[in-house]
Amino acid sequence: MLLRTAILSKGICRESKLVPIVYGTFFTPFGDDAILTSLMIHKVTIRNLLFIAMLAVVFGLGYRLWDRRTEPAPETVVDSLPANADLSLQDIQYTETSEGVRRWTLTAKSGAYEAGQGKSAVQDMRLEFFDKQGQEQMVLTADQGVWLSETGEIEAQGNVVAKTTEGYTLYTEQLAYSSETDQITTHQAVRVKKDSIDLFAHGMRYELKDRRLTLNSQVRVLFMHGIGN
Repeated sequence: MLLRTAILSKGICRESKLVPIVYGTFFTPFGDDAILTSLMIHKVTIRNLLFIAMLAVVFGLGYRLWDRRTEPAPETVVDSLPANADLSLQDIQYTETSEGVRRWTLTAKSGAYEAGQGKSAVQDMRLEFFDKQGQEQMVLTADQGVWLSETGEIEAQGNVVAKTTEGYTLYTEQLAYSSETDQITTHQAVRVKKDSIDLFAHGMRYELKDRRLTLNSQVRVLFMHGIGN
């Protein structure tokens, strides 16, 4: 049996197993070959661990790159906005109230809001007006419109059609609503139809509060008689 001075910190090989040892002097029945074998196994074990660690790092990095590649690209909202718009909206609905009673409701398929001017340009609009009891009084539709939120003014443009609960239907290309006066006006040609009567004029004013219609100028009346009368 040989006496050896140990400078190992992990252990020696005994019957193909690692046996922990401490710094100091120990006896081994296997001689120098056993110590050499222990050193070789110790080096191989560390090498294997380092190799496994490197594989884990490479695999983790590759997975992260693949995962980021498969993520859908974020939608670009800003690019779809009009150049002069601060906010683009879809399916708009806004109701103006006074003392808890509805005055009007604006709905539109889409719109662009400009904060600097307090202006909203809307498309495919519908404007409903209500009387002082909150009952529907008039429904107006148009291709497009402009709403000034600070003044409460609304302008409808393109294929404007307004129908009242009294049975009147108004046709024109432009109508303007004033929140201050609670009136609807136009300076363009207008056609007003009720039952068998057609009225044609240039410019008109409709007072929502009093339900009164005034035709401005160049007024013509056409009576439509039914067949056989």
